[in-house]
Amino acid sequence: MKIVLDSNIIFSALISGKEIYLDILRTNDVYIPDIVFSELNKYEARLIEKTKLKQPEFKMFVRMLFEAIIVIPKFAISIENWQNAHKICKDIDEKDTPFVALSLEFKIPLWTNDKKLMEGVKKKEFGNFITTQELLEGICVDDERV
Repeated sequence: MKIVLDSNIIFSALISGKEIYLDILRTNDVYIPDIVFSELNKYEARLIEKTKLKQPEFKMFVRMLFEAIIVIPKFAISIENWQNAHKICKDIDEKDTPFVALSLEFKIPLWTNDKKLMEGVKKKEFGNFITTQELLEGICVDDERV
């Protein structure tokens, strides 16, 4: 399955250090906008402070996560999809614009657990989401997606 990864999932994966995130990433084609790097840099100290992993394991886990993710540069997304995503996200959380734009560009679901985002954009007729639970259910059913 092809999916766009929201930064809240990356943060959850890094803080928890759970292998299940790696399993999901490795069994799907996962895309993320390059904006994620500025977010990770901004919150690096907080992530390291909150992680359940020790420093060497944390760095290794980060490398393993990003080995399984395809990073898409901003300029690879059409202006039309950026504008549509901005219209969808501006009243909810503008920081989610790149993720929704990438989802629109590739016409694939956005993997997020951000309830505020999901509820807000559904009202604007964007409902192309998948949650961690739905992905886990897909992994657990003989490699058939639920």
